[in-house]
Amino acid sequence: MKKLIATLFSLCLMVSLPAAAITLKEAQTQGIVGEANSGYIAVVQNGTPEVDRLVAEVNSKRKKEYASIAKRNNIDISQVAARAAEKLESRLSKGEYYQDNLGRWKQK
Repeated sequence: MKKLIATLFSLCLMVSLPAAAITLKEAQTQGIVGEANSGYIAVVQNGTPEVDRLVAEVNSKRKKEYASIAKRNNIDISQVAARAAEKLESRLSKGEYYQDNLGRWKQK
């Protein structure tokens, strides 16, 4: 019986953990991550393994999209990322973080 309970508990934990993962918007609102001037997100403060995974996942998706846009338009990926950084910064809500041109974190 103890083994069954332990197995069910473990199963519940495995199912509930992905649902508890932090979202990009939550991390931005909490000031944990911000929009870097590179067109990607970066940790502002209080990084954790969960936040590191979120940053890696979001940045990987962005890089693929930037590469696709760059290829379609026959331009360098860095140009796409720089333009994206400007747009993403303009869409931030009050209190969320972004990096200025000198790399300093600022709150909108």
